[in-house]
Amino acid sequence: MPDFINSEYSVEKLFPAGTAFSFEGKKYHVVLCGKPRPSQGECKTDVYIKGVTSDKKDTVELKISVKQQNADFLENKMSLDRACEIFGKDASDIIKRCLLSIQDCFVADYLVYFKGCGKTEAHTMKLGWKFELLNKLSGEKSGVLELTEEQKYDVFAGINLSEDKKNSRVNGQIINDSGVANYILNIDNDNMTQDTCLRNLQPIEEYAKSQTIYFACKALNYRFDKSKWDGPRPLSVYVDWFIDNGKLNARLIFDYPLEHNGNEVGEKLKSILKELKIKKFDDLRGVLSHNVRCYSKE
Repeated sequence: MPDFINSEYSVEKLFPAGTAFSFEGKKYHVVLCGKPRPSQGECKTDVYIKGVTSDKKDTVELKISVKQQNADFLENKMSLDRACEIFGKDASDIIKRCLLSIQDCFVADYLVYFKGCGKTEAHTMKLGWKFELLNKLSGEKSGVLELTEEQKYDVFAGINLSEDKKNSRVNGQIINDSGVANYILNIDNDNMTQDTCLRNLQPIEEYAKSQTIYFACKALNYRFDKSKWDGPRPLSVYVDWFIDNGKLNARLIFDYPLEHNGNEVGEKLKSILKELKIKKFDDLRGVLSHNVRCYSKE
C-alpha cells in the first residue's frame, strides 16, 4: 500500500496548479490536480488533472487510474455492493457462472483439517470462499472472467460506481464524474517525468479490450483453537453446516454469491459445535458425517 500511495503521489506532483503541459497537440495550464476522494471507499480515478488552454476555449480532464506493474489484485474483499458497482445489475449471475465453472474444485476440497496442509492450519474448518479479481490465475479455484468488452470497460473505468464515488471531491471540490477514470497508467517506478507520464497514458476504453480479467476464490476458515476467523468477509460460496441425525454434516451453497458473510456462517458453526458438545477438535471424529471431506481424518 505505501508503494501504491507513492506511485499516485509521483504522478500528482508532476502537475501542480499553474504549470503547463502538452497533450494531443494542445498546450494546457493546470487549474486543478489532486486525488478524488468519495465520502467512503475508493473510486477508480487515482489522480485527477484538469487543464485549460490559454484562450479558455478548450478543457481537458485526465482522470488517471494508476496501476503498478507488479500488482496482482484488481479487486479484493469483494462485497455484493462492490460487485454491482463493477458488473452492474448482472453481478450475481456473472459471479455464479464463474463459480459453477469450477464447481468440482469446491466439491473436492477438504472442509475439516485435523492436520495442517499447505497454508491451512491444523484444527480448521471451512466457512466458505471469498471472491477476488486479479490480473493472473491464482490457484485451482480461479479462472477467466467471461465479460463483454463493455463490461470490461466498466470494470476498469468505474461506470457503475455510486454517485458519491463518481462525483468525488478533488481538493475539497465536488467534481462530476471525477471518480470515473478515462486513462490508465502502468507504472513500475516513481521517477517518471511529466512527458513520460503523458506518453504512457492509455485510453481505458481501448486498454480494457485487450485485458484478460481473472477471478479467484480464497478460503475463509474457522480456526478452532483460537475460536476465530477473519471477520465478516462476504462469501461467494458458503458452507452450510447442519446437524443430521446427530452427525455434523455440510453442503455447499452456490446460489447466493456474496449475500452471506463469514460472521454469519462462523457463529452458526460455533453454535452447532456447542450443541454437539465439541470441546476438543479431535472430538469431531465421532460426530462427522461421512459426507464431510477431512484431511487426515483417520
